[in-house]
Amino acid sequence: MAKKGFIILILAVFVAGGVFAQKHTVTVDVGPTIIGLGISAAFKALENSVDADVGIDSSGFGIGAQYELQPFEKLSFAARFAYLGFGFGFSETDDRGVTAKADIDMSSFSIEAHARYYPFTGTFFVDGMGGYGSLKTDLSGEIIVVERGNRYAESISESLSRGYVKLGAKLGWRFVFGSSGGFTFEPSVGYYYGIGLGDTLGSQLADAVSDATGNMIEDISGLDSAFGVFEDFLFIGGPRVSLAFGWRF
Repeated sequence: MAKKGFIILILAVFVAGGVFAQKHTVTVDVGPTIIGLGISAAFKALENSVDADVGIDSSGFGIGAQYELQPFEKLSFAARFAYLGFGFGFSETDDRGVTAKADIDMSSFSIEAHARYYPFTGTFFVDGMGGYGSLKTDLSGEIIVVERGNRYAESISESLSRGYVKLGAKLGWRFVFGSSGGFTFEPSVGYYYGIGLGDTLGSQLADAVSDATGNMIEDISGLDSAFGVFEDFLFIGGPRVSLAFGWRF
């Protein structure tokens, strides 16, 4: 009986030690705030896809926040929230001299679940992610429509949105400045991929204009290409660089 009690005591100490050995890390990621480098590339791709003159006087803001729980020496789990938004001007003149122009405000948020593996029980980690993202676009201005062979600019004001399943992976390093915790710096690089749910943003815009005017946009391929650049390489998917600062305890 005493032997069983001793074994139970040892197990209790082991379990309690495992619980108290858990580490918590809270970080704020400034990566989204410097993702403007990607915005320039997206503008260039937009110009190439729709032959448009895109305004460069854009403004944007982004932020990410993460909580990580590490119950095991080599494995941890994290929840992350991220936001990115910016606005810009867009204009396009066709070969008949009809001009379409718009002010566009785009914003996205993401809720992500992460699992991290630390293969060398040190700073280096491999991160796998699954989550949900949403992209909202508020658009106002004029768009080119066709009526009985005639082309003209039609005033529009629409709010579009689409949801996405997100998958991704990252490689990174966690540097802790303290023997048992303290200030933390986490740089990482990776790639995210989004699976769109429902109609594309270009298709939604074409349907909205058609319902409002009774006319069809001549060609939505350019619209889908333009929105696709932002979805695939900026707001939802594409390369990811993270510079996170926080506290480990």
